[in-house]
Amino acid sequence: MKFIQTLALLALTYSGFSQSDNSTQKINFSKDNYKIQYPKSWNLDTSRMMGTEFFVFSPLENDTDKFRENVGLLIQNLAGQNIGLEQYKKITDGQITEMATDGKIFESLVLKSDKGEYYKVTYAMTQGKFRLKITSFCYIKKDKAYLVTFTSAFDQYDQYKKTGVEILNSFSLTE
Repeated sequence: MKFIQTLALLALTYSGFSQSDNSTQKINFSKDNYKIQYPKSWNLDTSRMMGTEFFVFSPLENDTDKFRENVGLLIQNLAGQNIGLEQYKKITDGQITEMATDGKIFESLVLKSDKGEYYKVTYAMTQGKFRLKITSFCYIKKDKAYLVTFTSAFDQYDQYKKTGVEILNSFSLTE
C-alpha cells in the first residue's frame, strides 16, 4: 500500500495566503457517512482535488504568506486487505520515517474516544519548498480508512493548532 502517497497528497496544497482565525462561528458540513465543523472564515472546497473528499482552507493573512493552512479528508478503500488501526499505524509510521523527505514523527498513538478508536499521528516533512507540520486522525470503519488531516507550514503550526485540532475533533462518522 502507498500510505505515504496519501499523506503527501493531503500535505500538498495550493500556494496561497493564510491568516489567524479568531472566528467563533462554525459551519457544519455533512455527507452520507460523515460530518465535520469548521470556522465560518475558512473556505470549503469540495472539488475533490487530489482525490480528497474536501479541503477547508484558512483565510488570507497578508501578501508574504504563501501557504494556506488546511484540513482535508481522504477516504481509502481497504476491502480485502484486513488492515486495522494498529497495522495502519505501523505501515504509516514506517513510511513517514523512511520515505517522507525529512520525515520526523512527534506523536503516534491509537486512542479511544466517545467516537470510537482512532489513530493519531503528528509529524513533519518537507514538500517542495515547504516544511510542513501535520496532524492526522484515522478512523477505520466498514473496510474504509477515513483520514482527516490538518496541515500547516511548520513555523505557523502553533498559531493554527487550536483551530486545526478543533476541526479534526469535530469530525465524526455517521453511518
